[in-house]
Amino acid sequence: MSLPWNVRRARNQLRRRGFSNEEIDRWLALHRRSQFAGAHLTGPRGEPWRVRDYQWASLESLARRKTHCDGRDVGKTAEIEIIAAWAMAAWPNRQMLIATQCENHLFPLMQRLIHRFQTTEALAPSLAELKRSPSWFLRFTNGFVLWGRIAGPHGMNFQGLHVDWQIVDEAQEMTETAWSELFQSLNGGGWRWVYGVPNGLRNTFHRMTHMPDAEQYNWPSSLNPEFTPEKDAELARLYGGRDSPGYVHRVLGQHGAPAQAVFNLEDYLACVSVEPDFHEAKLGEGEAYEPPTNIAEGTHYLGCDLGYARDPSEFVVYRTDGPYLVNVARVHLRGVNYVRQQQIIEALDAAYGFDAIGIDCGNNGRAMAHRLMSLGADWCARMHAFEFGSVIELEPLPDGTPQRRVVKEVMTELLERHMAERTIRFPPLPDRETQYAGHTYHHGAAGRIIYEKGDDHLIDADRCAVLAHHLAVHQHGSAPPPPRPRVVGF
Repeated sequence: MSLPWNVRRARNQLRRRGFSNEEIDRWLALHRRSQFAGAHLTGPRGEPWRVRDYQWASLESLARRKTHCDGRDVGKTAEIEIIAAWAMAAWPNRQMLIATQCENHLFPLMQRLIHRFQTTEALAPSLAELKRSPSWFLRFTNGFVLWGRIAGPHGMNFQGLHVDWQIVDEAQEMTETAWSELFQSLNGGGWRWVYGVPNGLRNTFHRMTHMPDAEQYNWPSSLNPEFTPEKDAELARLYGGRDSPGYVHRVLGQHGAPAQAVFNLEDYLACVSVEPDFHEAKLGEGEAYEPPTNIAEGTHYLGCDLGYARDPSEFVVYRTDGPYLVNVARVHLRGVNYVRQQQIIEALDAAYGFDAIGIDCGNNGRAMAHRLMSLGADWCARMHAFEFGSVIELEPLPDGTPQRRVVKEVMTELLERHMAERTIRFPPLPDRETQYAGHTYHHGAAGRIIYEKGDDHLIDADRCAVLAHHLAVHQHGSAPPPPRPRVVGF
């Protein structure tokens, strides 16, 4: 039995069925989710879990269709955790699916749930079976089953599932084909609760937030009791103002002005394959780095996006393999000073012997490029320092007209073309998939493309690598080279 809207009516019905007052209290304690959470779950500091004022209606909702369009850090994950734990106890012999587009979104959520089920005294004895691969699967002694799956290419991971309750997290990233498969995996009369942070795309998530038959919620970040005026001011500065897309989406939880996806995620997923010689290193301050030694033959290119205090640095290495550009290495640095970053670039060059190197001139990129070029004429010949907002001169048009393009647009189009033609191969990196899935743009007042600021450091490193490769091929190819492209203003 599910909880009626009126608790007094529920007591009367249970009493007519012969329940004692003690049994009725236990029944209500289970079926009222807030009371269930307070009795069995704890907060981050070990205290009994307490519902925030704005969370009551959503947590106790009995709507079969519900959509959250929220800012960041408002308690969406906590609600999903409570609902999953409650459903395990209150929905025997039913099945629930927690779905996301990317592994980066699903992994921390499922790890949090597993920790909750394994460490909570009232829940742990019920966990009968646990699998993490090929997908997350939890089976309980009362017959309740909890699945955790990412969409996969074209939503194929949802095929064959038939569940009673779907919970979709980070719904704004889901592709249209993934939604198509997800819709078909819900049993008749089933529940679908959707949680997302808007990104400006007018996609299925956007339509769901306007469906009159679904219960709708909007939780801005300011509802969090720990959200201070100081944090609000910092976020406004980082996103570029309170009317910027990043602030409107991630703080206010509103759709804002329409935006477009930079990349076709289906094209990206089609280019993902397991590369047996892929090398990955993630380093912090003071950690030593040794480049790989078993390097395959081929021409190699390096792309660099530099960060230090706040942002990470990303170095990506590509190798040509016939018609393909293959990502064979990634070095992720956080809190590593620029002197050490230069040493790592030199070590990578000693190992791979790069034909060309592309560096984003943002942050300390220009100074880094100058320091590397001071090492000798060979470095000068191979180094490309890209000012993303400047103009690049390409080969003239057929009628001789000069062709000038914005650097970042050219880089992005090269990546799009490689993916559409399937001539680039990426290893299965959750960080990269998350960034490609969420990267958006809109048109400014003058019609110029404006890419949204955010976590796009791997994308920027890829941009630098593919443009460095493009320029090197034009300069060194067998055909007569066109006039050498140059970055105006550098």
